[in-house]
Amino acid sequence: MSQFFQKKHCFDEKVKSYIFGFLLSVLFTIIPFFIEKNHVFSYKISRFIILFCAFFQIIIHFIYFLHLNNISKNNWYLMSLLFVFIIVFIVISGSVWIMFNLQHHAMV
Repeated sequence: MSQFFQKKHCFDEKVKSYIFGFLLSVLFTIIPFFIEKNHVFSYKISRFIILFCAFFQIIIHFIYFLHLNNISKNNWYLMSLLFVFIIVFIVISGSVWIMFNLQHHAMV
């Protein structure tokens, strides 16, 4: 019987973690929409707050949904994540480079 309660307690902690992460991500989504819709701040401050919220939303997703909160245990996950970031950077920067190159040669 105590094993059932231990599993239920573990399940409750996971559900609480997911709900807390979801609420934080919703909060960091609503803030930029509110700021942009109501023009609360100047353009530069609004852009800074939006980038700030986007950065923290990425951190929240890493911690609460991808469970990358313990760095020593998740070395392979972090290395694969870094590899994915490098590949995405290469693909995006290469695509932008090709588009600018095509535009330059088409405008001649």
